[in-house]
Amino acid sequence: MNAENLSEAYYINNEIKELQRQKDMLESGAGLGVTIQSTYQDNAFLDAIRPHAVAELDRRIEEKSKKLSTLGVTIT
Repeated sequence: MNAENLSEAYYINNEIKELQRQKDMLESGAGLGVTIQSTYQDNAFLDAIRPHAVAELDRRIEEKSKKLSTLGVTIT
């Protein structure tokens, strides 16, 4: 890895950790609140949206992992 990319890789890795934390929280059934025009939605609505939110977090984690890979970093 190029030493100039070390700082960027560090920040990307921290972003991945935060996204993974959020994903874990969503998968546990917590941490999701949705409002439509300031009205909170019920649990059935949240349960319908949760898989899509988890999938989006997976997509973002994969995107950042690819960036690390282009910098020559692998995550174990």
